[in-house]
Amino acid sequence: MATCFLDVIPHVSENYQKMIEDYGVEYPVPLFQVFICCGFFFVYFIEEITGLIFGAGEHGHSHGHGHSHAGPIHVDTKEEKVTKQVLLEDGTGAELTIPVDNRLLNRHSLVVEEAAPWVVSDEKSNFLKSLTFAAAMSFHSLLEGFALGVQDSQTAIITLFLSLLLHKSIESFSVGLQISRSNSNKKKTVIFTILVYAFMTPLGSVLGSVLQNVGGPSFTKQFVIVLLESAAAGTFIYVTFLEILAAEKNNRFNSLKQLAAILFGFILILMLQILFGHEAHGHAHGDPASSDHGPSINPIPSDSSFLVSSPAI
Repeated sequence: MATCFLDVIPHVSENYQKMIEDYGVEYPVPLFQVFICCGFFFVYFIEEITGLIFGAGEHGHSHGHGHSHAGPIHVDTKEEKVTKQVLLEDGTGAELTIPVDNRLLNRHSLVVEEAAPWVVSDEKSNFLKSLTFAAAMSFHSLLEGFALGVQDSQTAIITLFLSLLLHKSIESFSVGLQISRSNSNKKKTVIFTILVYAFMTPLGSVLGSVLQNVGGPSFTKQFVIVLLESAAAGTFIYVTFLEILAAEKNNRFNSLKQLAAILFGFILILMLQILFGHEAHGHAHGDPASSDHGPSINPIPSDSSFLVSSPAI
């Protein structure tokens, strides 16, 4: 969260303002904020479309299976429990133990009713869930690597790198736990998925660095950088709030301790920004190409005509 709001979004805003000043373009809406929302919804779309494609027919198949068939019920008044044998979908047996009050057994007849079918976790649905999660996180990792690759100063690179180092340590643990838990008997699948996920951030960094340094300044290149870096910020927001924080908030651990850990991470990134961020932003504003001193010519290039808003008639 801190990496997104204190580092990535301010850098996108600077690049966007520089693009407007250098090329004299105007837009009727705050364009980079729109791109941030696009990144958010695109990751959402990836999760939904992956579930739709690979999960067709799985929902109806998972219900009505794995319920308990007629089995004997044994009552033991000494141990004060009821034991019922159930038959699972894969053919294996399971024993259900229900503690009861011994006094009730003496005075009343015991009736065990099955209010709803026993639903056994389907291996295919677990695999689908982990595949969807890995696809969304891989796309997010690609764009966050791109955000690192397009940084234009050494200080900005170091600051974002340290922020991503903390962010990825938590995120990768969450991804590895989710994938391994859902595919505990598929070691090759787990290893392959984690390798693909781990490869995405370096790949995004290389692509961002190449795009930042290839050729000379141009409107198209600057526009693509703003677009992809804004989308990266949107994926940060989605992953932070809907994947990591939402999952952690619903677990059994102490919520106040979780809040303290979140605040600690936020303050740590904030301290990095205080120590290094001002120098990075000062370097960007001190760029001679964007200085207000002296004459400057900012013609609108021919390749930006389709993106410039026309005056109202």
